Amino acid sequence: MKKALLYILLPVFMIGISCNRQPAGTVSEETNTGESTPTGLDGITALINKDTSNAILYQQRAMIYLSQRDHNKAMRDMLAAIQLDPGNASYLLTLSDIYLSMGLLDNCAESLNKALELDPENTESMLKLSEIHLIRKNYREAIENADKAIIIDKSNPLPYFIKGYIFAEAGDTVNAIKSYLEAIDRNQEYYDAYMQLGLIYSTVGNHLAIDYFNNALNIDPQSIEAIYALAMFYHQAGDAENAIAAYNKLLLLDPQNVYANYNLGYVHLVLMGDFEQAIGFFDKALALKPDYFEAIYNLGYCYELLGDYDMARNLYKDVLELEVNYEKAIAGLNRIYGK
Repeated sequence: MKKALLYILLPVFMIGISCNRQPAGTVSEETNTGESTPTGLDGITALINKDTSNAILYQQRAMIYLSQRDHNKAMRDMLAAIQLDPGNASYLLTLSDIYLSMGLLDNCAESLNKALELDPENTESMLKLSEIHLIRKNYREAIENADKAIIIDKSNPLPYFIKGYIFAEAGDTVNAIKSYLEAIDRNQEYYDAYMQLGLIYSTVGNHLAIDYFNNALNIDPQSIEAIYALAMFYHQAGDAENAIAAYNKLLLLDPQNVYANYNLGYVHLVLMGDFEQAIGFFDKALALKPDYFEAIYNLGYCYELLGDYDMARNLYKDVLELEVNYEKAIAGLNRIYGK
């Protein structure tokens, strides 16, 4: 039986650098009168209009603009804050966030290095620099910055997690696992570390992946990515019963998930040999993504196996209209030629 194309789960975790700044869009400081500071863009703008020399307010508004991806206004406010208080390293960190969001890695690194000049033990700057080096695949420099952060604060799980990510990307699985476990040792609720360990073990078919994905789900029971990763592990291991259960759980949370429907079709087609059930799931996937040519091919293959060669032939032709020279569809047409 021809093997259908699987939807492959790729690591989707961005390295989030924790910081002590307020989340974008919020203000929690007290005014001089003891009254709560207004929140939101309009409230902060009103305060800036009353006090144009308050650098913190410009930073807070810049973070809101950044969350809205309004980079020009965010940049304008941060440059104003830095001009008002050039010795504040946190303003340079926010500026680096803006540059990173814009994809300006050189400017981002420059801002982070300036922040370290002002505050040489600022681990947030070190870890952000580590991330920049990781993006550039400068693994040695990335690890050096993470190690510097560890020297300053051995209790922080983040540099260990970053080192794990660096080692994994560099192909050093042993040290990647060691680093992720060190991150978990410092924070038993480190969801991302459990997920990355699950992904590492799943790539080699090791059933430890199940434990790590379940640990992630204990932390976030409604995590679509964790449920999907667990379903994919069972799926690729040939465990149809557990794969179906996991995909169905995912669909309860995300009924429009095209890949869960597609993979359920694949499980019923290849692992269960239930072609009619498979057809139903491939139909659902195509209702959500009409140009999903792999689903059209598998749908045609189901009809071929059921002996409906006319339907199969038409579907294989539909595939070739979307993906010219798709070898599986051509092979399918050759198989049923003359039938």
